[in-house]
Amino acid sequence: MAIEFLSILIFTFALALFVLGMITWWMERGKKGMLGPIMVGTALIIAVGYAFLGSRFSITTFGRLIITIDLPRLMTTAIIYTIGVLCGVSLAGGIFLWISGYLLKPTHFEIKLVYFFGVVLVIALVVSFLAVRFSH
Repeated sequence: MAIEFLSILIFTFALALFVLGMITWWMERGKKGMLGPIMVGTALIIAVGYAFLGSRFSITTFGRLIITIDLPRLMTTAIIYTIGVLCGVSLAGGIFLWISGYLLKPTHFEIKLVYFFGVVLVIALVVSFLAVRFSH
């Protein structure tokens, strides 16, 4: 379990460093703009180096696997979960910013629309709960 956690931590760190490096490379100019390629390169070195330790190339180099875990399966699962978490947080944050008026000032109609969707969602959840309850 610890090796899975550390693997996800390392690859997520590398992915975030890569994305932030690309954004830095795109947005900054001058000396600060050169930080972007450095961040991207560092992220690639970290990800490729860690993947190397869990690949067949590690066997030919060191005679054994350094990291004994199914990295492709683990990373696919981690990426899917990370995307799900980020989408959920983004949706909730966007709704919060919209309703609170920090992003845009909602109109009276939009507020009523949110209430409508909230009521519909509660009704759908109650009906789903009852359907599951009665099906057993």
